[in-house]
Amino acid sequence: MNTTAKVKVLTDSTADLPPSLAKEYNLIILPMVTTFAGVAYRDGVDLTPAQFYALLTKSSELPHTSQHSPSFLLEAYKAALADGSEAIAIHLSSGMSGTVAAANQAWQVLSPEERKRLVVIDSLNASVGQGLLSLKAAEMAIAGEPLSVIADEVLKLREELNSVFMVDTLTYLLKGGRINRMQAVMGSLLDIKPVLHVNSEGRIDQLEKIRGRKAALRRLITLVEEYGVNLEGQRMGVSHACCPEDAEWISKTLRERFKAREVIIGEIGAVIGTHVGPGTLALFFQGRKIGAV
Repeated sequence: MNTTAKVKVLTDSTADLPPSLAKEYNLIILPMVTTFAGVAYRDGVDLTPAQFYALLTKSSELPHTSQHSPSFLLEAYKAALADGSEAIAIHLSSGMSGTVAAANQAWQVLSPEERKRLVVIDSLNASVGQGLLSLKAAEMAIAGEPLSVIADEVLKLREELNSVFMVDTLTYLLKGGRINRMQAVMGSLLDIKPVLHVNSEGRIDQLEKIRGRKAALRRLITLVEEYGVNLEGQRMGVSHACCPEDAEWISKTLRERFKAREVIIGEIGAVIGTHVGPGTLALFFQGRKIGAV
């Protein structure tokens, strides 16, 4: 692969891309921080997904997750631009984190000349959805496309990208204050698996409540049938929290049923995993935006 890209691509560790793939595409991964009992861990650097979930399942309280600070991002941007390169930074959805706001603050501090060479994009997404946008940018950068063209294509893909996922346990939604104890108890008794999606504002909305894990996974597939457009030849994505067998099954189904060109499988890291818990599985594809009028 040609590695002389003129445009550098930065994204957060919340893109949940396999490290080997990030390296192959020259992505600059900015690790977010998760704190357990006063000890800070950089996502994907100090703590692998497996190590994180081992800690999470033993913890009575949710760990604390931190967005990037403006000073951290300013340093990362300046480092990327130091050799005269242009850069595009694709960050975790503003509907889930303050990172985009911090990124815009950092951008304002750059010199006028540096600002011309950097584009900051709100992914309005997370996990491998954010990762697919970053890979698209990196692919175009390696092909020698100019910064403005790359940014336009990323924004176009963002508008077509659907992100649907199921949560296996209500424990972490309860701990995070997203549901009350009665909802958690009743949901557990009825084996409820919420099916959710990321809306056009980059926020998480509930779509349905499905009884049983297998039924919820099958529902993710039927959502692709209902909302997918021009599926054949697409690069799709799957991310999971400690359920690789299900991720492989979903990936195989996407390739065989919908003729996906490629399916990127990533592990959900600490920052997102804190709020959804083990057993979560997400699916990313292009089509009509779910919930759009």
